[in-house]
Amino acid sequence: MDPKLLKLGGWGALVYAVSTAFFYAYLWRHWPMVEKQEAEAVLKTVGRNTASWQSFWWLGILLSFSLIPTFPALCQVLLRTEPAYAYIALLFGLIAIILGTIGPLRHATITPTLAELYTNTSDKGVKQTIVLIYKAQEAYGQGLFCLFGST
Repeated sequence: MDPKLLKLGGWGALVYAVSTAFFYAYLWRHWPMVEKQEAEAVLKTVGRNTASWQSFWWLGILLSFSLIPTFPALCQVLLRTEPAYAYIALLFGLIAIILGTIGPLRHATITPTLAELYTNTSDKGVKQTIVLIYKAQEAYGQGLFCLFGST
């Protein structure tokens, strides 16, 4: 086993764990309406703070890539002991990277667009439709997390 690869994988996992903890602590502290699922409050707040919202989620996408060095180290160890597990770990790792990018990307792109539409309309029917779309995309995101979040 290459100790440099294992060390790099360990650092990647550590960076990911620490950054993810800070990421969710920031979300919980500065965007509490997201956790409470208050769609109207989220859309109004994102409409006023679009740049910080997008920066936050783009940073989340970049931080998710800090876990990538862990996969070669894990696969290298597993290939020597349990080759079947190595292939499964690689498959789940690829799925996790894809879904780990889709979730924050959805927040960085769709939510600001919905917030802009919500802010710029006075029609209550349109606002209700935007809220329903926001809630639907949140439900989709929670479903993906429940299914694949632990990968």
